[in-house]
Amino acid sequence: MSPIRYLRPGTARLSSRHEQWVLGISLALLITGVLWLVFHYFVIVQRDFGESRHPMEGWWLRLHGATAMAFLVVLGSLLPVHIDRAWRSRKIRRTGVAVICIVIALVLTGYGLYYAGSEELRPWISAIHWGVGLIGAPALTLHVLVGKPRPHKRRV
Repeated sequence: MSPIRYLRPGTARLSSRHEQWVLGISLALLITGVLWLVFHYFVIVQRDFGESRHPMEGWWLRLHGATAMAFLVVLGSLLPVHIDRAWRSRKIRRTGVAVICIVIALVLTGYGLYYAGSEELRPWISAIHWGVGLIGAPALTLHVLVGKPRPHKRRV
């Protein structure tokens, strides 16, 4: 049985399967977060006693939380080799550090949302969390694009 390869030999580049997992779970995290935002701020249901939140809002939040747990597993799979090798090779550090800082901010604010006891603090943590989350998608995209190998130009 051949070992599972998470990186291409001699590089910090992920295997295509590993990259698909990272990007797929990241996309699912973004989609569930955006859907929660839409349902929380823009979808209101008229009931007998006035306006109320759409029932799907809670489900999008639950799915977002479950996807966040899967993302933490994926992040853990990147730490020991991908991030370590990339850091030592000094390649695309700026975008990598930006992505890691965004992830740290999202983990801390997500934890704060889940465990914050203060109802005064919660809206601020939420706004920071979803603001940083929306910045995270283009940051990860930039990191992936900058890290892609470019075809070498042939000299004639």
